[in-house]
Amino acid sequence: MKDNCPTCFGIGWVCERHPNRPYGHEAGCACGYAAPCECNDSNRPDTSRVIIIVEAVLR
Repeated sequence: MKDNCPTCFGIGWVCERHPNRPYGHEAGCACGYAAPCECNDSNRPDTSRVIIIVEAVLR
């Protein structure tokens, strides 16, 4: 992984739907799953401990 990568800015992950944008809510795009950037040769991040909270608005 390159710290100065112009695509992922050193994160190593890009949006699966938009591979030209870094992955993450703060750093870039998170509308799809994380996909390894061309500069990243490692495995996908371990998301087994990720909790997703969905809030519903009732009217």
